Amino acid sequence: MNATRLLRASTVGRTPMIQFMGKRSIPASVDHTPRPHPAATTKSLPTSFAEYRQKAQQHGPLAYKTNSSSSIEPSAGQVFDRNDLPSRFWRLTLSKEEMDVIESGGAFA
Repeated sequence: MNATRLLRASTVGRTPMIQFMGKRSIPASVDHTPRPHPAATTKSLPTSFAEYRQKAQQHGPLAYKTNSSSSIEPSAGQVFDRNDLPSRFWRLTLSKEEMDVIESGGAFA
């Protein structure tokens, strides 16, 4: 009990070390016009979302292949789908028995 009183008494004349310069001011006008990111490869924005979607790719092209001249192809040494790799890299298919063992946690009934 006395220790708490001593601690409270010692903080009465305490002044914080941080000094604030004044009241926070919010700018009167902020420019919210869209701009390309400073690290973007192109320095212009697309004119429409459809144009952006034709060029964008995320784990492969987003646009459907209409003709081979306008579609995006992977660079040398890259693939868009795991099934384009040799069969040793394909996803393994599990049998029903293997799935039952996994779902049971390895326990036998």
